[in-house]
Amino acid sequence: MELLKLIKNRISTEWKKTFNDNVDILNGITRDQNQKIDVVDKRIDNLVLHSGGESPNEVADARVNNQGETFKTLEERLLASENKHDVDVDDLRLVQLDQKNQLNQLNEVIRMLYNSNGADVSIYVSASKGNDQGGDGTEENPFQTIQTAVNQIPFINSSSTTIFVDSGVYLEDVKISNIIAPKINIRSLQMPVTGSTGIGDNELPVKIRSLWASNCSSQFFIYGLQFVDQINAPKIRFPYAAAITDSGTMTIEKCAFRENTKSIIDFRAVQTAGNSNLHVMRSDLKNQNVAFYADTGSELRVGGDNSGTGTNIVAMAENSTLRSMSGVSGTTATQTIGAGLIITKGTVL
Repeated sequence: MELLKLIKNRISTEWKKTFNDNVDILNGITRDQNQKIDVVDKRIDNLVLHSGGESPNEVADARVNNQGETFKTLEERLLASENKHDVDVDDLRLVQLDQKNQLNQLNEVIRMLYNSNGADVSIYVSASKGNDQGGDGTEENPFQTIQTAVNQIPFINSSSTTIFVDSGVYLEDVKISNIIAPKINIRSLQMPVTGSTGIGDNELPVKIRSLWASNCSSQFFIYGLQFVDQINAPKIRFPYAAAITDSGTMTIEKCAFRENTKSIIDFRAVQTAGNSNLHVMRSDLKNQNVAFYADTGSELRVGGDNSGTGTNIVAMAENSTLRSMSGVSGTTATQTIGAGLIITKGTVL
């Protein structure tokens, strides 16, 4: 607001009023300026002249970090910030190292699986020496579980893959699904190469709970496995030890199914269903509820070089075909359901 000017000749009353108004204006301006000076003085005192810490000129506001934490000295705040930075850098370095190791593992698996078109690929598993996180599936650095090894197989590939399983107990329900591959083998590392004789009563080095191939296009070869913990076996339509559903062909050779499942309702040790073919040979099946079961649309062939006694139903075909020379004996040799067909030694049952 500007000061008032006296422009008239009369200077008595009007002059006094104008003069007093101007005085009021000047006083107002003075008070406003004094308030601003007081604020600036306090700010300067806080920023520069505020004593404390190790220096009388320390900036007090700088002792507060972005989280609102107040430190005794600027040095203390800076040290805290630097120490936190160092910790964050170390944490980041560990994360980067872990990611690098995981990437190296992934690259090694990819290199192993895609080393060349059509080449055979070997993946190793060891319950005692393996590691699912740090392993790469090589013989020197195997995986710990069969399922992890199976998960390394690409959904579509041109390589024949063999999973070598070291001796041990693998209480796993292994599932192989949606894979297109020429051949997938899962076999015991210690078992000898395929021979002409069965396994008799011999204990096998690799114990597993169950295995199921589903919706694949491949030839599966399962060799040298002994199926255990059948009371906890999973079920598809029925509880099973080994099964194949809509997945090409599977051969089960020199495997053992010996845990008593006669009291497990609807248990079928070996099952096939859908567009699948299954061949069981040189294996031992004892005390099973149902030893061999072919479900709708599938075909199951049981070689005569199998062995085993004490089974409830040896061969069961439901709307499917089962060709049996068996070698396994039980209370009921064969049973058909619906349009099931069982052929044994050239005779249709």
